Amino acid sequence: MNLKRLNAVDHCLRHLTTAISTSKLYSAEHKQVKKLCRMAHSSLLDAIDGQENLSLIRVDEHLAVDEHPLERSMYIERFARLIKMSGIGHIKFSRNVTFDELHALLSSLGGSGKVTHSSENIRLGQIEVRHRSSRGNAGAGQEALTPAPEGEQVGPELFKRGVDSNALIESAQILENISGEELSRVMEVYEAVKNNRRLQVVGLSEIVSGFIDVFAGFSDPLLTLVPLRNMDEYTFTHSLNVCLLNLAQATALGIEGQLLHDIGLSAMLHDVGKLFIPEEVLNKPGKLDEKEWALMQTHPVRGAEYLLDSPGVPRMAVLNAYEHHLRYDLRGYPLVKDEWQQNLCSQLTSISDVYDSLRTKRPYRAPLELEVVLYNIEQLKGTQLHPLLVENFLLLMKKVTPQKEE
Repeated sequence: MNLKRLNAVDHCLRHLTTAISTSKLYSAEHKQVKKLCRMAHSSLLDAIDGQENLSLIRVDEHLAVDEHPLERSMYIERFARLIKMSGIGHIKFSRNVTFDELHALLSSLGGSGKVTHSSENIRLGQIEVRHRSSRGNAGAGQEALTPAPEGEQVGPELFKRGVDSNALIESAQILENISGEELSRVMEVYEAVKNNRRLQVVGLSEIVSGFIDVFAGFSDPLLTLVPLRNMDEYTFTHSLNVCLLNLAQATALGIEGQLLHDIGLSAMLHDVGKLFIPEEVLNKPGKLDEKEWALMQTHPVRGAEYLLDSPGVPRMAVLNAYEHHLRYDLRGYPLVKDEWQQNLCSQLTSISDVYDSLRTKRPYRAPLELEVVLYNIEQLKGTQLHPLLVENFLLLMKKVTPQKEE
């Protein structure tokens, strides 16, 4: 398979997976879902490229197309996990596959526990694992992967999904290894903001949906507490980290659906006002002087004003940008009235912001040890940070922090 067709497969799965994630938030009939499905369908036809069909095979959570393994990416992993949960090991797309057929597959995969059926031009099946002997016959030794009969009804009852001891680590690696494409999309959005262009919130929304989709397969949201550390640009990395940490906190509180998505998106946009602050102030290695500090304190208001004029941005994101430095005791900035009630999302963001800021290397200091960070957060309970939300956060961290032996 040539590079052009492989790229088309990658684009197809990216659009299809994002459409499935979006359908879970809204419905399969939402206009954005259908738009993404049309893009996926167009890319799928490009990938088939005049051939009779295109075969997609899943081996655990890896995918191969026409016997060519696909490189791991966030979207490839997510799609593999989605079809794994439905018990699908093999998908054959005919050259005559229609938009309606692809949309029906999307609808089934986006449903909770739905049984998925084949259609005329999309054939679904299982992968049977057989053992070969050295002479090529079935027996002990080498494994062979063979698609099960096409047209077989597949569903959750045919595949009992379990999470082994490595699941948390593997999922964290998905987040750690966000592809250059996703990072580029984040950077493009922020660069547009810096140049006073309109915010393209859809790209960020898709990334948040992807994170939520990864979390959905696990009973424990703690994989988010392995923040991304391999990107050079602090603004982008910090925004992604705060998003992950907010989603972990909110999931632990039982928040789900559209509200969970809005909390994640709001977290990703919480520091958008800093894009209007000169870089020499943001990255100054020493302490800010009085004038610089006054300038820095304008970023919540500037961010909120920018988001307020941005179509498609949840109002929660506007509040979050404005409030995330208020402090629980309202002694932060900007100045507000004594009776001001801080939004829940803003209070979650305050905790995530403090944690990630202290754990990250900055021009003016080295990253602090985890124990020191958690101690500092506990000391801020009831003053800078909401006491009950701090308790929730510390309980989450306790589960993933190695305990010292007595």
